[in-house]
Amino acid sequence: MIFELLKLCIEKGASDLHFKTGYSPILRIDGNMRPIREMPEITHKDFEVMLEAILDDAQLITFLKYQKLDLGYSFSNARFRVNLFNDFRGGNAVFRVIPFKQLTFNDINLPQAGRKFADKSNGLVLVTGATGAGKSTTLSAYITHINNTYKKTIITVEDPIEYLFEDNESLISQRQVGVDCSTFEEGIRGALQTDCDVIMVGELRNLDAVEMTLLAAESGKLVFATLHSNTAVQAIDRFVNLCPKNLHQQVMARLASHLQGIVTQTLVPKKSGRGRLAAFEVLINIPAIKGLITENRLHLIPSYLESGSTNGMISLDNSLVELITSNKITKDEGMLKANNRAYVKRKVEEFEQVPGDNK
Repeated sequence: MIFELLKLCIEKGASDLHFKTGYSPILRIDGNMRPIREMPEITHKDFEVMLEAILDDAQLITFLKYQKLDLGYSFSNARFRVNLFNDFRGGNAVFRVIPFKQLTFNDINLPQAGRKFADKSNGLVLVTGATGAGKSTTLSAYITHINNTYKKTIITVEDPIEYLFEDNESLISQRQVGVDCSTFEEGIRGALQTDCDVIMVGELRNLDAVEMTLLAAESGKLVFATLHSNTAVQAIDRFVNLCPKNLHQQVMARLASHLQGIVTQTLVPKKSGRGRLAAFEVLINIPAIKGLITENRLHLIPSYLESGSTNGMISLDNSLVELITSNKITKDEGMLKANNRAYVKRKVEEFEQVPGDNK
């Protein structure tokens, strides 16, 4: 059953497959949950058969011991990030589709200012957004650009490994937490002991990971890392708040010194009704931003983002305005994703009132 469902997931262009005991399988397509009603409810036996089909012996033992497991799984022409866990009804599995093809900056329409982070020789780049916002895809676009452009050594630390990279101009080593290293911080520490130029950290989860990430940036590496946040300001807050309060000022100063920029993103359904587009916020750590971070005056950063077109910065709300006015997404969908709905509404109305063929 599971292989039939994974094939259907790929054919339908779904982003996720939910395989839950007691329910029919469910696909998430363009952000919407769509039950496969013609298929029977998944039984405990179905779940056990699925586990035996996709897990090796070591993985099965780990799942049975901890009742949860994250892994990467390849099938057909796609790869899946798999999350396994139990609830009171029985087993659950979520398969997230990760295409084998690495997407480029053009494929994801990353703003030019965001693309330039890949050409830096050192510092920290944070890629942020909610779960399922496409952060891993954007990270893979950065690694793909560097791999195709520069002769560098790249090490990724992930849980689990999602996109698979083949060496091109660069030499890439991918390490999976729990398999090749015990923790993210151990993986980063190991990378610092090698002759690497670029480090990609799948997710910052605790103080040790934050400390090692800052240390890597301070040691002259170019570091890409992800966080869960809806804005660049929230990303800075979350980064600092992973540390004890007595270290906040010190961490803020270190971040201000070594941050290259922050890319925040969300996915919005296309106006055509098929597929989704990413709306991006790009913060560049120009001297003015560096000063605001150092002085912990983060509340002033949004005004720089809204008026930052001369240096390439763009707020998420302005990105949504561009997508709405270029007829790529609907006003209603854009408003749902906006941080300041009144601002987006006003800018769209201003555009609509301009004479000519803008509409």
